[in-house]
Amino acid sequence: MTVYYVAKSGNDSNAGTSIGAPKLTIANACGVADNSSGNIVEIIDSGVYAEGDIDIIGNPITVRATGSNKPIMDGDSNNNDFAFLPYISGSVFQGLHMRNYDDGLINTNWNSNAKCFILSGCIGHFIGGPQQIGNGATQHAQVKDCLIVSDTKNAFTCNNSKIWFNNSVIASNAVGSPAIISAQANVNVTASFCTFIASGHNNSSGRYHNIVNQVYKVINCIVTGSGDGINAYDSTYNLVQVSGDPFITWSIADYDGTPRSANTGEITGDPLFQSGSQPGTATPAVNGNVDFDTQWYKIKTGSPAIDAGAA
Repeated sequence: MTVYYVAKSGNDSNAGTSIGAPKLTIANACGVADNSSGNIVEIIDSGVYAEGDIDIIGNPITVRATGSNKPIMDGDSNNNDFAFLPYISGSVFQGLHMRNYDDGLINTNWNSNAKCFILSGCIGHFIGGPQQIGNGATQHAQVKDCLIVSDTKNAFTCNNSKIWFNNSVIASNAVGSPAIISAQANVNVTASFCTFIASGHNNSSGRYHNIVNQVYKVINCIVTGSGDGINAYDSTYNLVQVSGDPFITWSIADYDGTPRSANTGEITGDPLFQSGSQPGTATPAVNGNVDFDTQWYKIKTGSPAIDAGAA
């Protein structure tokens, strides 16, 4: 295993294997690191990196920022770009702030085998989306400790894999879109200790889309916004605040499903965010403005969500 270092003071002609002589670009470092599985690209400053569509071809690698370093990867809006373009599954993206990417964070369109990856401790803002994740029932994918928002579509679309969303805030600012969507056949998709925010109600059509849609297991989550709440096979210990029905019977219906009563530990009420915006209103249909640079979705003292979940 080799670590390749990146900094704005670096040079791509450097080997990049010492902190004192880092590479300049993430793309160049990834192009060397992916020659062997398990290598690491580590960004060692808090610079802004105007890079996108970074290839990871040969082998899965880890791209990370650690410690107090808070680098920003800045995409080129209206250029149909992603942050990374892997051709294989298994890469890990850790501690990165990725913003202004038109189509998503990880481009899985070139190769379906690239859909299983780990996002850990990342902040992601993409204009388009949705971010595809998961492919193949035996493979694993994970989103943990992340803040992810899409502006014009749902944030994630889940495919058939073992996928775990944990301790993350996942949002969509698009009217009539869920935060996350899966399918009834995908029985290994789980969301726990997450906050989902979306503008599910579409005023022009009158439809109430599910904010969490066909996710197999949802536990200890907060779901809030306009539209309907949770459509899940196994749903317990969740707090829901929506303009439509909070709990929907497990079905293939993406919107206007059959309401159900609350399951074990499920409640409704205001989660009492520290300073987070509410998504688009039901009338008129207005896009949400979830923004992780200026809003804080930690809950306040007195929130009904505190101590309401299952250990």
